This record gives sequence, structure tokens and C-alpha cells, in this order.
Amino acid sequence: MDKKVIIFDFDGTLADTFPVFVEFARGEGLDCGPEETEDLRNLSIRDVIAKLRIPTWKIPFLTAKFHGYFKKASPRVPLFKGIVDVIRDLRESGRILAIVTSNSRSNVENLLNRDGIRDCFDIIHSERSLFGKARPLRNIMRQLRALPNDAWYVGDEVRDVEAAREAGMQSLAVSWGFNSEAVLRASHPDSLAFEPSELSSLLN
Repeated sequence: MDKKVIIFDFDGTLADTFPVFVEFARGEGLDCGPEETEDLRNLSIRDVIAKLRIPTWKIPFLTAKFHGYFKKASPRVPLFKGIVDVIRDLRESGRILAIVTSNSRSNVENLLNRDGIRDCFDIIHSERSLFGKARPLRNIMRQLRALPNDAWYVGDEVRDVEAAREAGMQSLAVSWGFNSEAVLRASHPDSLAFEPSELSSLLN
């Protein structure tokens, strides 16, 4: 029997983590003032790295450091309003839910446990590479024996749309996260959501 699989990104999709990212970036001496922060929303992650002049070799180090910073900040990181109800609704409707994220698994689980929805997710995968999400997406579809047309990846960045396309699955971009609506539209997702409350109808 075909399985309906919905895989979520975490940062900027389920959880409002952007303010913590900006705090961290400023603490690392990166140029993230108010105007620069808004400019970043119109850039892909590759362009963000270039604009902030982050050497490629330094990315894994900064990613690991951010995970530690996020762990301490997590008590004040909220899930987006309405997300808990959406996740429970999708689970109750028989959807198989998973997460593929560049945040750490423990950080993700801490927030999901706090808000009582950890048990809604069958798989949580932490991908160390910022550009390596297509591989775990394909692996999860194989593991769950899901057909590409029955699988969605939901994310807030251009790289999420690109990863879904590379994995052969459908993409749903959300406008309340990191990338702006204009940039997301230009990446041609299969669908675009403007409020968390829209996810249930779009994915059901």
C-alpha cells in the first residue's frame, strides 16, 4: 500500500530559530546588523556564506559551535504558532512524519519533547552537511518504501526546495522562515504556504 510521507525541515519551518542564529552570528563577529539580516533573507545559503565571508573550511566548526549555543538558548526558542496542532492533525490523519535537519538531533528532540509532539515523528535525521539533504531524503523514502509522488519535503529555504527536487519528491516551501517569499517563488517549489494553518489542507 502506498504511504504518504511528509518530511520536515526544522529550523525556520517548525521552530522560530532565526533570532538565535542572528545572536550567534553577531557573537562570532559576522556582519548581521538589522539591514544586513533582511538582505540575507533574499539569498541562498551559498550566497549567505559568501556575503558573510565565511571560509568553507570553517563551516563545520561554526555549525558544531552553533549547536552548542542553540542548546543553551533552546528554552526560549518557540515552535511557530499552530505547528503543534498541524503536526498532531497530520499524524492523526495517518501520515508518516519525519525530520531532516542541519541542527543536532538532541536539540530537535528537546524542543519536540517540550511541546509534546516527539512521538509524532518516526524518523529524525541530523545532516552535518548544509548541502547534503537530498541523500537522507532518498534514504528515508527507501526505508519507508514511499513513492516519490507520495512524499513531501517541507522547508523554508531554497536549498530545501532543491534537495526535494534532487531526491525526486515534492516540495512545499513555507514563507515564515529564513528565505523571503520572492526567493522561494523563484526556486519553483511545488507548493507554497503562508501560514502554518495551511499545511494540514495542503498536505492532506
